[in-house]
Amino acid sequence: MQSSLSASSLSWESQPAALLAWGFLTAIMGAYALGIDRTFLIDQPNYLDNFSSAATLEWVHVLFPEQSPLRGLIIGVFSEEVLWRVWATALGLVLSPPTAVLVTVGVLNLLVVLSVARLSNPVLPLIIWILVPVGFAVAGLLQLRQGFAFAVMLYVALRMNRPVLGTLIAAMIHTTFVLTLPFAIIAWLCGRRQFLALLLVAGLALAAAYLGGMLFEMFGGRRLHTYSVNQADSNSILYVFGGLLCSVPSLHRLLTAEPPEEPPATSRTLANLAVMHVGVIAFTAISFFIFPFGAGRVGYLIMLLLIPILPTMRRRDSVVGTMIFGLLLLYLVYLTVKTYLEGTYDIFFGG
Repeated sequence: MQSSLSASSLSWESQPAALLAWGFLTAIMGAYALGIDRTFLIDQPNYLDNFSSAATLEWVHVLFPEQSPLRGLIIGVFSEEVLWRVWATALGLVLSPPTAVLVTVGVLNLLVVLSVARLSNPVLPLIIWILVPVGFAVAGLLQLRQGFAFAVMLYVALRMNRPVLGTLIAAMIHTTFVLTLPFAIIAWLCGRRQFLALLLVAGLALAAAYLGGMLFEMFGGRRLHTYSVNQADSNSILYVFGGLLCSVPSLHRLLTAEPPEEPPATSRTLANLAVMHVGVIAFTAISFFIFPFGAGRVGYLIMLLLIPILPTMRRRDSVVGTMIFGLLLLYLVYLTVKTYLEGTYDIFFGG
């Protein structure tokens, strides 16, 4: 039984067209990510400074404040993104800052590619990674801390079937994943009681949005000098509607039967990711009205969490699933075209 499930999960490797498409997309992404001129990319100077200054180890002192050292250490592990600091320090000690940036870009995109390699069809997740505006173009090339955190979370979740561990590691790389960590724990604790998990994450999302300002003051770290809790990164109600639309594939997975050909461990992991996805969307929708800054800061996860969920929807024997899949795919194409026509990519890649 186990061998048949394993074979079904890797059946795409025996299909030359799928294997060729996967390899082609991987090669194209790698060539573009490592070959692009990063001189004028937005955030490039920040990351160069990050890798050059991390090797001084000054950030270590922040983890051990004189008052309440234990509390400061627990909060600082997340607010100071200690694993990103460790990564930046390790690379900064042996590589030049530009080379360290390239290594980070290469590793995070490789992790995304390897993360989806064991799904039934890894080509679709890569297409979505390339297609969504916050995917390859932003998290994969520009906002490297967010992208690296997401890639690590996805790899640990999908390859090791440990979404809670992956989210915990990601939260120590980028603080936005601190929000998703309780959602991951709830999904794990509830197991197959998925309706209960949805109720709990919705309630937690409401509480987190209501207490958002206080939580940002606690975990914001050095960002407290850069951002205001009253700052709104998203100012259109369409942002909320778009997020609610993106929740439909996750709700479909959670409220319908699992695809029969899907290995049980993979089904549980994807269900946990779906619960996290719904939690993030609920937090974003509620925060739009009472904590606008929070809606903008974690909103990128609404799109990125579609990468493992949308391609694995049950649609072969489900008319509803097929319709949802087609609708979301059209929506992602619309967002990509809209982003391109508005010149957003020009801003990102022009500095």
